[in-house]
Amino acid sequence: MIISFEGGEGVGKTTHAANLCSYLSNKELPWLSIREPGGSWLSEEVRALFFKEGLDTMTELLLVLASRRQNIVELIEPGLDKGSIVIIDRFIDSTIVYQGIAGGLGIETVRHLMEQTGTWLEPDVTFVMDIDPVKGLKRITPGDKFENRGIDYHYMLRKAFLDIATDRRHRIINADRDSSEVARDIITIVEEFLPHA
Repeated sequence: MIISFEGGEGVGKTTHAANLCSYLSNKELPWLSIREPGGSWLSEEVRALFFKEGLDTMTELLLVLASRRQNIVELIEPGLDKGSIVIIDRFIDSTIVYQGIAGGLGIETVRHLMEQTGTWLEPDVTFVMDIDPVKGLKRITPGDKFENRGIDYHYMLRKAFLDIATDRRHRIINADRDSSEVARDIITIVEEFLPHA
């Protein structure tokens, strides 16, 4: 089972991915957690390159797909084979939004490249964490090239995430609430997919 957390900056993806891991540990269920870009040794090396200023958008895309491909081969597929629940902080939806929509490459081009490279792997559940970007950005200290962009960019990201959240796997979560309420909603949804919960 794959669970991904998606959304703009400061929406709580990392926090709630970690909360879910704690919940699964308490249930004595095996899990694996990674972030994108990042995860495997190669993916962590790629992460440092990915956030450099001045990269062409196609270069960004190819870097993140190389990172993901290594994660799939080295971590995700072996984890799934062992019965682990794989939790991913940013995945295919972020690629569509950041490089396809915001980056201007187009959804079809980005999805086609993911399919051609074996990096289009649909999660069982995707949590789209949603909050007004003004509030989200107040939660973080901007540190990378995406976080430092103007507010219009962040509103575009929010709209893009909501626009593509149309599959059965998508669950839009109101992240503008107390963290415990958000965590409870996420766990309630995950429990639907755990027959032994």
